[in-house]
Amino acid sequence: MRIQKIRTGNIDLHYAEFQIFTDYIFDRLTYSPGKIIIVFINLRNFYFMNKDESLLNEIKSNSLAVFEGIGLKFCMAIKGKGFIKDLNGTDLIPLFLNKPEIKKYGIFLLGATQESVVGAVEHIKNNYPAVKICGFHNGYFEDSEEQDIIEKINGSQAEILLVCMGFPRQEKFIFKYRDKLNVKLIWNLGGLFDFVSGIKPRAPGFVRRMRMEWLYRFIKEPVRMFHRNTVAATWSIKNIIFSSDISSKN
Repeated sequence: MRIQKIRTGNIDLHYAEFQIFTDYIFDRLTYSPGKIIIVFINLRNFYFMNKDESLLNEIKSNSLAVFEGIGLKFCMAIKGKGFIKDLNGTDLIPLFLNKPEIKKYGIFLLGATQESVVGAVEHIKNNYPAVKICGFHNGYFEDSEEQDIIEKINGSQAEILLVCMGFPRQEKFIFKYRDKLNVKLIWNLGGLFDFVSGIKPRAPGFVRRMRMEWLYRFIKEPVRMFHRNTVAATWSIKNIIFSSDISSKN
């Protein structure tokens, strides 16, 4: 099953309909060797990625980079590419966990606060009974604890690792230990556990349909979201529109 790609800033960003993307990931899990590392790229992440050459090279070489967010859609439209189908983990994960194939794989949750990750575990148990949760750990740990966490993940025998420690910390951690992690799929999901646990509410449905969830979150958390929606977004829009060559790929 194929998904599409668009190249910007010398990196391929993948996109598709939500169901097609989840089917594609299960096909990769079933038939393709090697480890799948999913990284979402929106305007904020594009900014931080391009400020860190090592991280940029890891994402380009060792991940499935995914096209995310209304900001990137706007840039692509300005560049004459139309409105590309963007993806996000908050809407993808429920589809993924509902697929019949999920019962074949154990899942480990890593990240967020203890309250949030426990809440996410309970939410998954209550709403996706076919999912086998092999273990979990919060995202607040010291460098000296990292090896113990890797051993805990591997000891759980999970095949899928969901990581919610925020970009770029989660990506740097995963790339550092990608060769030591005995999992097939690593999915970097930012703040997902906060949403599925109910600690942070998502925007109302009509706001999401209007593609204005970013504004809802900005109003709710203006201090945390200020840099993301001003400095990072402006830099990325300027870079993509005026400096990047854009090409579509199949």
